[in-house]
Amino acid sequence: MFHSGVIRCLDCDAEMTGPVCEGCELTPAAASLVVRRKVILRTGLFLLGSLAFLAAIYRFPPLEMDKMLVFCGVLFFAGLGIAVWVERGAVRGNQIAIRKRLFYTLIPVPWVLGGMLVLNAKLDNAPVRDWRAEVVGKFSMAAMVPTRRLVVVSRPPGRQFERVAVSEDEYSRFRVGEDVVVEIHPGLIGVPWVARVVPDPLAGPPANESPSTPYVRPAMRAAH
Repeated sequence: MFHSGVIRCLDCDAEMTGPVCEGCELTPAAASLVVRRKVILRTGLFLLGSLAFLAAIYRFPPLEMDKMLVFCGVLFFAGLGIAVWVERGAVRGNQIAIRKRLFYTLIPVPWVLGGMLVLNAKLDNAPVRDWRAEVVGKFSMAAMVPTRRLVVVSRPPGRQFERVAVSEDEYSRFRVGEDVVVEIHPGLIGVPWVARVVPDPLAGPPANESPSTPYVRPAMRAAH
């Protein structure tokens, strides 16, 4: 695409045949400044997209949420790393055409992925699938975005453990050894996501309640 040995304008990538680019009429120093400003603005757009992707993950938590969070982190740091690479190259006057295209290609990725997760949940009209399970562990991590998980295994046994993302109320409500029902939506594009976790009505009332207290299953929360 670009021939080695050819000097190109840092801003418009046109071939430089003189001290001023014929395409954008900028000197190399001015082009470097323009590129750095564009990188800063587009980095901000990329960061907003990463936050939108993260918000979609927590709003409609996929069953494979941990894997998506790892992917989000890799994408985030890869984008920032390439942005710094482009900016440093512009400062030094290096040829950065390929670096810019790589960075500009990454910018819409978190926006597209976040939008797909929202559509996957909002346009999902399939029936909710109840998954009976037993809580075998709990995990909580305090951070800028708190992380709470219930480690569950299906009943009857035969399936591996799942780390289900839950709200603060659900995390404090259930204890290890308690039977629960995980309400799972299949998702429009085939990405299952967790609606909520409720007590298992077939297991009877929780141990901390009186046996005479009738169990009433909470009303279904709207999926849309």
